Amino acid sequence: MPLPSGFLPEPVSPCGVFGGGTKLTVLGQPISPPSVTLFPPSTEELGANKATLVCLINDFYPGSVTVAWKADGSTVTRGVVTTQASKQSNSKYAASSYLSLTSTEWKSKGSYSCEVTHEGKTVTKTVTPSECS
Repeated sequence: MPLPSGFLPEPVSPCGVFGGGTKLTVLGQPISPPSVTLFPPSTEELGANKATLVCLINDFYPGSVTVAWKADGSTVTRGVVTTQASKQSNSKYAASSYLSLTSTEWKSKGSYSCEVTHEGKTVTKTVTPSECS
């Protein structure tokens, strides 16, 4: 008896059909590395016992980056929010990442870094609380 259209004679695992994470990028323009700027918390915010670090990532292509935050070289994940990349008017991309701390946490470390990886290359920007007081 023939099978109805669209059915296979035996079960097929979707894991066997699709790869485990290969990423294909079709380039419409040359690769452009990101411009990364890291801003320390404002004086006003520190006065309210808050500290938000802002990492601006601009002018990159293609539009995929990963962002890691570090405090004294150790990875920080709590308090991190990173936006999706959005296309700019120049057809390149921009994103931003935020690390929210208390002012006590901010002052307790020697340095904070925003590490942006794009097309296998990493750009690191670092700020130290002692330079900002």
